[in-house]
Amino acid sequence: MNHDIELRTGTPYANLLANHRLFVAAVSDYFDLGENDCLPTAGATGAIEAVRNHVFRTSLRAGPTVLTVCPGYWRARETFAGFGFRVIDLHTEPFGFAMPEATFVARAKEAKPDVVYLSLPNNPTGAIFDPEVVITGAPEETSVIIDLTLPCRAIDARALTRELYQKFRGRRNLFLVGSTSKSHGTAEYRIGWLVCANSDDAVQLKNENRNVVASASVKEALAQLERGSRVLGLIESSFVLLRDGEKQGAFELITPERKVETGYVLIRPRTDAEKLRRVLDERGIRVMWGSEFGLSDHYLRLETLEPRNIMIFVETINNTARPASKMVGC
Repeated sequence: MNHDIELRTGTPYANLLANHRLFVAAVSDYFDLGENDCLPTAGATGAIEAVRNHVFRTSLRAGPTVLTVCPGYWRARETFAGFGFRVIDLHTEPFGFAMPEATFVARAKEAKPDVVYLSLPNNPTGAIFDPEVVITGAPEETSVIIDLTLPCRAIDARALTRELYQKFRGRRNLFLVGSTSKSHGTAEYRIGWLVCANSDDAVQLKNENRNVVASASVKEALAQLERGSRVLGLIESSFVLLRDGEKQGAFELITPERKVETGYVLIRPRTDAEKLRRVLDERGIRVMWGSEFGLSDHYLRLETLEPRNIMIFVETINNTARPASKMVGC
């Protein structure tokens, strides 16, 4: 009699591993990858941490370095800094918060960092850049992470991931990060992936990362992958509210020369920061202040996926800037 029994790991764990392999196959098919060049991760952060761990293990330096931009994705910065990496910043404020690829590449060649990390589009400014310029310009020994998590209508992350993978296939130390957390609202499921341009890198990273994605997350991911992003209309509605609100003079939208509308926005309030902080705290409106991601508190980062929240914020900041006799309820 032929038995189908699981004594190696037990049935629940065997099912978990089977679902993990199913997710690998689905993501590989989605991006047209070699089947061994993708690692499922716990969100985009899990993918960044996998590369961080790999670089930390293989670096010949006692104190590895990461080159990025400021402002940038604060969680990525903390991921590296908390692990002992020295963060080298290219401050983009002098460039109007645009992303100057040539300057960034020159800095990479000068500093020879262990890792380059960039989000496309930038979190929080929405600034965009040509990733091929960065990839080809970075030193060969530098690991390059391009994070394509943030959704926007102008960039097809699926097509761009496939294009970069095919064009640079075989290049060592190139990693493309993705997630459905923002594009499909699945942050609670921690669905992410790491695409390795080089298969040998993928083998090493798999050996270093033995964790797997939960079966419930895999089920959700498989249901979401073939669906287009559901948040692009919400982002556009939020930016309509922000542009209309900006006309009243209480804040300024930061608009780099090359930018897109995405899941976050950077603004500069024209109201006293302490007064604004007090009003927002009283109203129960939580924002990310500039000092939390490398700027001063003259700047705020806002999430743009919930237009109603943006509407309330715009009404509140505009009322705060008005004389008391002209304030309206919000």
